[in-house]
Amino acid sequence: MIITHNVKEKISKDVNKDNISLFLMSKRGNYFSLSADPSKNISNFNGWFNFLGNEKYSLYKSIENIYHDDGKNMLIPREISNDFIYFDRIYENFVERFTLVKNGLIYDILKKKDLTHINIDLDLRDIFDFNDQGRIYNIYKEKIILKGKRSQEDILIIEYTKYSDNALNNVQGKHFMIIYGLEDFYEIVNKWQKKDYDYDRSRGSRSEFYVYNALKIASKNESRIIFTFSDNKESAKEKLIDIVHNMKLIQEVHANYIDNTLSQKLELQEITGKDSAMAYVNSIHALDGINVSINVDHKKLAGLWAGLPWFFQFWARDELISLKALMLEKKFEIAKLILFRHINELMPDGRISNLYPSTQLGSADAIGWLYRRVYDIIILLEESSDLSKHINLHELKYLRERLQFSIKQMMNNYYTNELIINKPLETWMDTFSDNDYREGFRIEIQALFLGMLRLMNMLNNMLANKFVKKDNKLVSITKSEFDYRKLEREFARVVRERFVVKIINGKESVIMNDGFNSSNADVCRPNLFLAHYIYPDLLHNEEWEKVFDYALEKLWCEWDTGKSSGGLSTIDKSNRLFCSKYTGQNNSSYHRGDSWFFINNLAAVAMHHLNKEKYYSYIVKILNASTEDILYDGFIGYASELSSALEFSPGGCFCQTWSIATYIELIHEMFL
Repeated sequence: MIITHNVKEKISKDVNKDNISLFLMSKRGNYFSLSADPSKNISNFNGWFNFLGNEKYSLYKSIENIYHDDGKNMLIPREISNDFIYFDRIYENFVERFTLVKNGLIYDILKKKDLTHINIDLDLRDIFDFNDQGRIYNIYKEKIILKGKRSQEDILIIEYTKYSDNALNNVQGKHFMIIYGLEDFYEIVNKWQKKDYDYDRSRGSRSEFYVYNALKIASKNESRIIFTFSDNKESAKEKLIDIVHNMKLIQEVHANYIDNTLSQKLELQEITGKDSAMAYVNSIHALDGINVSINVDHKKLAGLWAGLPWFFQFWARDELISLKALMLEKKFEIAKLILFRHINELMPDGRISNLYPSTQLGSADAIGWLYRRVYDIIILLEESSDLSKHINLHELKYLRERLQFSIKQMMNNYYTNELIINKPLETWMDTFSDNDYREGFRIEIQALFLGMLRLMNMLNNMLANKFVKKDNKLVSITKSEFDYRKLEREFARVVRERFVVKIINGKESVIMNDGFNSSNADVCRPNLFLAHYIYPDLLHNEEWEKVFDYALEKLWCEWDTGKSSGGLSTIDKSNRLFCSKYTGQNNSSYHRGDSWFFINNLAAVAMHHLNKEKYYSYIVKILNASTEDILYDGFIGYASELSSALEFSPGGCFCQTWSIATYIELIHEMFL
């Protein structure tokens, strides 16, 4: 099957992969995804999902699949075209076009001459509700007057009632889908079909589901069908009226977005290679989509979800790691809004919450990433002489006060043996297998705390001659109980002494351990690349190169994607815990082998920053792997969570925000 990406210019590739899906997002948290090949049952997470918000924070599925048959066989497209605003499935004699808008789904049939049948399968349920009992569909017509129309028109209503069980006594909820644009030539199929999803089965998650074959529609001419969905019938009707009334405006907004945003990004001459340029444009589009604005508990909440299909939450670590991409794209106001949301939610221990909605898992690193991104936004704005336009003196003072509070409370609660300690499963490697919990003292946690101290010293310098009135006296803003310069200097010395090991065996090797005085402390892991990215002043460049050289010997995975490619294992490949293949929901491989695209991208940024000539081949191989994943694997146009270490096989969550964002950061580091 040919996969094409089209935004003014086109690139195409003939691919033969099993887990490829088209994928569309809206900023209201809704997404639409179908298998590129409609005959393949990839995942129960394919389909149309709507974020309903408020009382229940969840996604709700409605459409399972849309496909054509010729009366005997299902038709298979020869090409998938990603046009960013919409996806086309291109057949020999017609084209299907899917456009996701804020209030619904627009389905166009183009260039149509021959008779086929459109099949619509449904699977109405909460995204994690696997109860197959008490599911009742009722399909009927109603009349509606649309704005700008003089007469009533037919709409088809699918009313879904979910009962607690097959006794049909206790109603759990009702949901409504409206279909507009059908002619009279359709059949209500009213059958249940058992499906077994290949990718879900490979991950060890539930793979067998029953879906509802709802409609078979005769299709001979070009047509447009509009779907809307809600837990309230009148709301679904209002959404339809809005789409029909604003169709011209929708098209104008889409055209403007293509012409004035995406096309201009593609035309940047600095980016070497059409594939990298197109993957960069896809990443810009993807990050814009995952930057959602939703209603939660009757209040608006805006920010970066961690990913889709199943990470539709605001994970602090993921959001903050991803935030620099917004800054690099000059979206400082959005970045500032997210930063201050977190700053305003400091907990008594000096940290921030790991997740919204809440979780019992703590986070040792999110607070450090928060202040690292505060550091980044100040540096980037100062470089462009725009700091005062976005962050005023009062806000700088407030940031310093909050940072001072975090440092003090973290030292009260987590400072022991001259280092910052974390509990089990509190780092980004938050799964366990065979007693591997990453508790204790971990290298990137120390680097993040050093980054906090560096930021404090930078803010003290910036505010050195600023005063506030206190008890009718002028008091220096930077007056403090700590000598932060000394604290930063001494803390860095202790980290070097505890984590860095020099071995002379023919030639000198410098090893940076993953931990100190903890389980699996001396294991080589890619977190040392994070340490350099966060706080490069920890070592001299010559020492860092020796650290990187040793780590690359232990962690590097060579792949073939059609181009020379590769990535980093999450643990030394000779370690007994190493798993060469992705094990899915069994966490054995997750942080003990699997190669994460965000880590690879940030490692490439670190290598480029340290010595781009020496590490050129590694950097390019990482770029090639991430580019191939975005363009031609998983969700087309989106970056996956990870790959197996043994071979290039993207998996996990197919739309992972920090994979997307760090690709943008890598492109900026290398080219812009």
